[in-house]
Amino acid sequence: MAAHSKGTKLTKNTFEPRGSICVITGGGNGIGKAIALELAKRKASTIVLVDIDTKSTTSLVSQLQQSFPRTKAMAIKANCCQEKDIRYVINKVEHECGPIDAFFVNAGILSTGGLEVSEDEWELIWKLNVMQILYVARHLMPRFVERKRGAFVITASAAGLLSMPGALPYAVTKHAAVAMAEWLAFTYAKNNIQVACLCPQAVRTDMTALGDGNGGPAGLDGMIEPADAARDTIETLKTGSFLILPHKQVYKHMNRKAKDYDGFLKAMMKIDSMFGETFKNVPPNSRL
Repeated sequence: MAAHSKGTKLTKNTFEPRGSICVITGGGNGIGKAIALELAKRKASTIVLVDIDTKSTTSLVSQLQQSFPRTKAMAIKANCCQEKDIRYVINKVEHECGPIDAFFVNAGILSTGGLEVSEDEWELIWKLNVMQILYVARHLMPRFVERKRGAFVITASAAGLLSMPGALPYAVTKHAAVAMAEWLAFTYAKNNIQVACLCPQAVRTDMTALGDGNGGPAGLDGMIEPADAARDTIETLKTGSFLILPHKQVYKHMNRKAKDYDGFLKAMMKIDSMFGETFKNVPPNSRL
């Protein structure tokens, strides 16, 4: 069960799934797939699955059409590292389906290792985990601003609030994803645009099946199912909170980091000694 932050909502209105038009990048697998199923259960009118893996999205579209006949489902092949593909997706959806109500920027990869990680791998993870957010915002926010409504949901990671032993590129890009989400949230709240940031720890996806199979350092507080992360995402959006934390322990870790930074880093040193070598033999570019 997610822990939700307390306080005043940044925007007057919050996302309502029923009757909504939603786009999900990385929508064919893992958390993206689970969000699609959760939205369909809550009677979204249109769900658009964006992924470079057309086999998975085509299969999910068939599943959605069979299980939720009142929800329109469609798949669009796109490389979310490319701005032109993101622009194409947004234009196509708005032209064929109608105004987008919620965009879930969910596609991402895990890149493991430390200083030895090559520049081309850094470029790839930077484009997908960070620049994708910018590309979506660049082409969607003006439409949201004009309509004075919209939900923009970014899948980051608890690694973006804390860190990730053994995975320097992942930790850095997820910190950047959180930073971009924060900036978008306070910049566009005045336009009644809701921005939220999903920061789970270990979720049972292809990514956590790698290494020791238990999520490595992210799994110390337990593993949750994608459906749990998806349910908490939609429930938290309804409350208007910015942070979506399916693992409530993350609040405790964040508080410790804020109160005792050196103590937090010492604790991370211990975790690194336990798991820092875990990902050395993990193939790069593993999907969320």
